[in-house]
Amino acid sequence: MLNNRNILCISGTEWNGNYIKAVVELMKVLSAKNKVLFVENAYTYKDALAGVSNKDKVDFARAVGLKDRIKTIQTDKGGAVHILFPPLVFPVNFLPNGALYNSLLKFNAWLLRRSVKKALKRLDMQSELINFTSFNPGMGLMTGRTFNEKTLIYHCYDEIKGAPLWSSKHGLRLEAGFMKMVDAVIVTSKGLYDSKKDFCKQCFIVKNAVKVDLFKKGFSKTPDHSKKVIGYVGTIDDRGDYDILQHLFTAMPDAEFVFVGRILSDRGEAILRKYPNVRVEGPKMPEQLPPYLQTFSVGIIPFVKDDFTKGIYPMKINEYLAAGLPVVSTAFGDIADFASLIKITDDKETFLQYVQSEIAEDTPEKREARLKTAENNTWDQRVEEISAVIEQVEKGLNKSA
Repeated sequence: MLNNRNILCISGTEWNGNYIKAVVELMKVLSAKNKVLFVENAYTYKDALAGVSNKDKVDFARAVGLKDRIKTIQTDKGGAVHILFPPLVFPVNFLPNGALYNSLLKFNAWLLRRSVKKALKRLDMQSELINFTSFNPGMGLMTGRTFNEKTLIYHCYDEIKGAPLWSSKHGLRLEAGFMKMVDAVIVTSKGLYDSKKDFCKQCFIVKNAVKVDLFKKGFSKTPDHSKKVIGYVGTIDDRGDYDILQHLFTAMPDAEFVFVGRILSDRGEAILRKYPNVRVEGPKMPEQLPPYLQTFSVGIIPFVKDDFTKGIYPMKINEYLAAGLPVVSTAFGDIADFASLIKITDDKETFLQYVQSEIAEDTPEKREARLKTAENNTWDQRVEEISAVIEQVEKGLNKSA
């Protein structure tokens, strides 16, 4: 693993939240042997106004600079991460590309750049710096190569054209520009690799992983064949194949279907709530998930197949496996790594049959095998892979210098 390095992570998300984030887990592991500055995605003035009445959404005092912008936390990996809350920025994503958008984007980037430079100096993190920009190509493009970084990496864990509002107007263009600038792109799936590899100098796949110690708390060695609980852990959004789901709900009226996670689709939620054998639990903190998994008979991943989902490597596969659960999934992307362990089909009748047979034929031996697979897909292992990628990239940079 990388050792005694300074790592700047300009993130497209926040550190905290009610779901597990790949970049957060990676930075936790890296912090055990390196110095990490994690820069949260900047709040807009609109966000801050919302935070006045909703303190859970925005740390208002930090957002406006009334408290120290740097917060240092101890991680469960034995290290410490310095979290930087950057200054408030103007909301720009709704604007069309043009003079006003470009001017405000540059101003926002100037604010971020100034704040990051101050933090790097204060923390004595200016030498041998790795800039690991994670799914924030706009700020990456506008601030990359301005921190005297030795290495500039773009960490891409989703298809940009499937992201919310900002991507529909600006995402693809900003990402294309950023990928030309960076030393390498690290993606989390074969689908993303195919999408990005022709637009950057080097592209590498480092897949998502699982917090095994957390999710195996939901492990039950002996399946309970007297119950049928079909579970889904993850976001309820437009990725869901609701035709398959409704077929399951109606064909298995004696089964219970449990959905745990954020709700981002009104349509999806409305469909789920129509059925008496469906429970919609809403978002839960990661520590609350194992008790749910312990009650599941099978875990499902019913995603539609499109340009967005083909780039997904869902963390929930390994989370289900860590709990010993059988898994039934659609063939939304490249999940060939799990072909011998899980059932995969896009046909709704076959999906139903797989769910029923996986519950009926589950055994303690199968559950142990699933857990063993998950134990080989940890965040510690992924950090070793990322470290090897960065060392390879830097070796190439040294040769060309």
